[in-house]
Amino acid sequence: MFAIRASYRGRSRRRGSYVRDVAEALGKSSSVISERVLSVEDFVCVVPGPEEAGGVVMSLLQTGEFAIGIGSVISTDAASNGELDYEDLDEADYNEEIMEELIGAASRALAPKQRASVVSVRVEKPGSGGVLAPGKAAEIAEDVAAAFTLLAHVLSRRTKEGREATALLRAGHLQSEAAEMVGITKQAMSQRLAAAGWQAEQAGWTLAVHTLARIEEM
Repeated sequence: MFAIRASYRGRSRRRGSYVRDVAEALGKSSSVISERVLSVEDFVCVVPGPEEAGGVVMSLLQTGEFAIGIGSVISTDAASNGELDYEDLDEADYNEEIMEELIGAASRALAPKQRASVVSVRVEKPGSGGVLAPGKAAEIAEDVAAAFTLLAHVLSRRTKEGREATALLRAGHLQSEAAEMVGITKQAMSQRLAAAGWQAEQAGWTLAVHTLARIEEM
């Protein structure tokens, strides 16, 4: 599982309502286990896996108005040996404990002055201490952040027409279907997707999800 904390960096005077609306919309998705509004500008989502995490982050990046922190907790020998108190918990309490640790990691990942569309990642050891996982976990976290940096750059250069075209393909439509829905030729749709960096988005998405999966495998 992963937690994703989002902090609003836009200029809306109705930021509280906007943040709640975004959080509620994501919470209704089957990709999200739970969502929680933390303050006027902040909320957090917990998701079950890498693809779901990637989907939520992409949705937030497309707004261009949120700084994003991703938190994860790895397994350790200490946890498996029962040195932590997980063995005494029933399933519901265990899941709640893990989610709180994930939310804590995501909150610590997000820097106070982090800019919109910047994604930071923190992988921690299990337990309430918030101890940063060393070695390869930290390296993979940097790789995830780098992948989303590339995706944010692609999305930032996209026109309204490009966002419309890529959204249709992301929803599962074929190019021919998307062209018909927009009212343009298939060739024009192909050109619009190329200008929008659709192939770059696909490559970046695959890289981000695969790298997130490496965290889960640790």
